[in-house]
Amino acid sequence: MLATVFSDMQPTLLDKEEIDITNAQSVRDVLMPLQPDVIINAAAYTNVDGAEEHKEDAFLVNETGVKNLGDIANMLGATLVHFSTDYVFPGTQAEGYSEADSPGPAVNVYGQSKLAGERALKESGCNFYLIRTAWLYGPNGKNFVDTMVELGKTKKHLSVVNDQFGSPTFTKDLSQFVRSLLEESEPFGIYHGVNTGSASWFEFAEMIFTIIPGMQVDVKPVSSAEFSRPAKRPQYSILKHTKGPEFRDWKEALREYLGK
Repeated sequence: MLATVFSDMQPTLLDKEEIDITNAQSVRDVLMPLQPDVIINAAAYTNVDGAEEHKEDAFLVNETGVKNLGDIANMLGATLVHFSTDYVFPGTQAEGYSEADSPGPAVNVYGQSKLAGERALKESGCNFYLIRTAWLYGPNGKNFVDTMVELGKTKKHLSVVNDQFGSPTFTKDLSQFVRSLLEESEPFGIYHGVNTGSASWFEFAEMIFTIIPGMQVDVKPVSSAEFSRPAKRPQYSILKHTKGPEFRDWKEALREYLGK
């Protein structure tokens, strides 16, 4: 979605086959000739459960990769846009977390690696926008909304966790937020890039099936304890958006994504 929102600027798009952000030499070799004014890092190790077994891989991408990009941005005098996560917080505040709240301790390896990446970014000395986001869905890649829709085509009863709370966010809105930060020359620093409002996974699922006409699915609320998963999840990972361009309500964004 970033490529779409920035398409009129003809951005250079690089995938992992073209640049290895975990390798400082690769980063220099690719980015030095380009001399970018802005670098947007959308790369991350995001397999939350997988990170528990593959801690080294998670930290290599989420910490070392960020350090390498921060170093080259500092060298070039470029602005680095980097995405972090709600999982850098412990999830104990029912009211959620604002940009002013100090992160940590993270409750799983994924969150720990992303928090280490935040520290590496700050230590690099470059100009940066650190954007924490959460519960993303959009037209590319696996996401909760698409998973629910696919399950709803064949199943009439679904069980969804009702004791984890977060901020559902449409990648289109997040991408437009990034562009607005850059175009409006907002102050560098930490931002929470999420649609307004919050929900549990159960409430999120219920809203999906409410919006889609004709899809009759009975969604049952269950506790996290009923789902055995390798990585612990924070209970309250709501991100409060208090800085920068406005976001719309998560339900409005969801309706657009579902085409209603």
